[in-house]
Amino acid sequence: MPQLWTFESAGAGTVLPAGTVSALLDVASAPADAGRLLRAVRTVVPAAYLSLVRVRRDAPELVEGCACRPQDDAVVSQCFAIYRRRYYRQDAMLPLAAELASQRSSGMAVLHCRADELPDAGWRSDIYERERLADRFTLLHAPTAGQVQAIHVYRDDRLGPLQPDELERLLGLAPLLGQAHAAAWRVQGAREDRDQHVAEREQRLRRLAPGLSARERAVCARIAQGMSADGIAVDLDVAPSTVVTLRKRAYLKLAEAGLPAERLGLARLLH
Repeated sequence: MPQLWTFESAGAGTVLPAGTVSALLDVASAPADAGRLLRAVRTVVPAAYLSLVRVRRDAPELVEGCACRPQDDAVVSQCFAIYRRRYYRQDAMLPLAAELASQRSSGMAVLHCRADELPDAGWRSDIYERERLADRFTLLHAPTAGQVQAIHVYRDDRLGPLQPDELERLLGLAPLLGQAHAAAWRVQGAREDRDQHVAEREQRLRRLAPGLSARERAVCARIAQGMSADGIAVDLDVAPSTVVTLRKRAYLKLAEAGLPAERLGLARLLH
């Protein structure tokens, strides 16, 4: 039978290697990324694949997948397509996901299942036997209300199924991994929100100052959003000096058009 654990937060006294702490910080400081999650997992146990799945309306959706060997990255999406088409309704994680979705607290659940414990022979042969997968370790959590995420970690026959001591290490990591991923989810949400506001400001500038070039609009919209020249340079993948040049040109055009040509004025204009 699959093994199940539930818990609310990281256990007191959990001690992790320095490399694991660094990997968790890497997960938490950027938008959600399957590669960062897999690297964090592999600091405590070897793993072959990781998939990041969103569960909503009782159905899973693949967000991203990756493999420890880049040439195997496509395996995750190929296997998920078969799973989503034929077998997901039999997955023991779905009732857990529904329960988490209904909770207001940030609970978590962990499920471990070996290939020989799957309830359907087709599921075993079409996915696990075909790709020589040994087992799956699943962390379920809700980074925001109703947004249930599943982090699936897979081992293959080369690594063998997770042993009791490896499961213990993963269980020690799981709550912190969930918290790091929740932080990454918030970073991603904030970035998406910012990108939407920037796009809206660019559209307003297109109407108000048609003389600005596309790059000048991009810079001014980000200035109005409160971004620094260095931040804009990173966002647009240009040198900071290029941002300064574009800003000077844009400000001259804005002034000639009788529009604000400084940060606060742009923020008010494009609010």
